[in-house]
Amino acid sequence: MPVKALTGRVLVDTNVLIYATLSADPRHEKAQQVLAQRHRPEVAMFVSVQNLAEMYPNLTGPKNQPPDSPELAREKIRSLARLRGLTVLPLTLETAHLALDLCVSAGVTRQGYFDRQLAALMIRENIPVILTENVADFTGIDGITPINPFA
Repeated sequence: MPVKALTGRVLVDTNVLIYATLSADPRHEKAQQVLAQRHRPEVAMFVSVQNLAEMYPNLTGPKNQPPDSPELAREKIRSLARLRGLTVLPLTLETAHLALDLCVSAGVTRQGYFDRQLAALMIRENIPVILTENVADFTGIDGITPINPFA
């Protein structure tokens, strides 16, 4: 599905946010186009506090060459959190409990918990679509449609 055809409530995953801040990355322009959809009245765009937190180790770590300084990473994250038309959703204990239930029912272990936590948040907030490069991490979760905007 082309990004411009999106409608409704949509969560933007961490990888899309990161690419939107990396001007030298080949996915940068597309990630910027994704975030621009927040200005369309038929799109309600969300991120989780978890998405913002996940950005820091990725921006300052070895996957990002050269890594961002702590100060630059902080500014990028704070800047995204302030974007008009992008709602930042908190995590709650209730969301964590639902995430644990999703993990147990699917046999998910280790770091897979964090994708289930995003899925739990989406279920609780009635957000049916996630824009992510990691479609497989969300495939098969009832009520959630993962879309790779880079495909």
